[in-house]
Amino acid sequence: MFHYYYFCFCRWDLDAMEQLPEYMKICYMALYNTTNEISYSIQKEHGITVVSYLKRTWMDMFDAYLEEAKWFNSGHVPSFRTYLDNGAISVGSCMALVHATFLIGDGLSKETISMMKPYPRLFTCSGEILRLWDDLGTSTEEQERGDNASSIQCFMGENNIRDENEGRKHIRLVIRNLWRELNGLAMNKTVPLSVVKASLNMARTAQVIYQHGDDKSTFTVDDYVQTLIFSSLPSNH
Repeated sequence: MFHYYYFCFCRWDLDAMEQLPEYMKICYMALYNTTNEISYSIQKEHGITVVSYLKRTWMDMFDAYLEEAKWFNSGHVPSFRTYLDNGAISVGSCMALVHATFLIGDGLSKETISMMKPYPRLFTCSGEILRLWDDLGTSTEEQERGDNASSIQCFMGENNIRDENEGRKHIRLVIRNLWRELNGLAMNKTVPLSVVKASLNMARTAQVIYQHGDDKSTFTVDDYVQTLIFSSLPSNH
């Protein structure tokens, strides 16, 4: 059924969804309408057509999901690099940042849009940090329920590491190096500052949520929002 959903999206045609179950029709129509509404708003404000770029981000993400499904069905454990390249897309970072770039609208031009294909390294680097922190936070529970190998297992298998704690240390080292790269990319003046900030904030958010342990012991996003808004500040503030 997912393959047919993907086919419908590739056609970008509401008539193609008639064979979908009702719950998928609702999802497809919501995605179709929202994407077209965003594109219309950008066309109206900036005179630039971006629907093909927005649609492509969703198609790329669906492709990444399909790749992960193939790994799961075959029991395949990909190389660390293959996993991370795919994971930076499946985690949704590029989709979110492309949309953010167009919706923020700062410095939007044909030159800016041309950078969206392929995705700027700023986006994929932020996505890799998000993917790796997410794996550090959720891998234990995912492995218990039999999900795909995460970046930790891919790295351990590729480097003949048996101790998971050692594997996690290596993943944190990879993240540290990615942060160095991301900070360097953030100094590039070819991307609007607002887009740079969005990319940095995506990576920062992942680190805030997952840096202290697995998803059974860390705060959820809701917990952080509740704490930020409702927790009382010290009396000297």
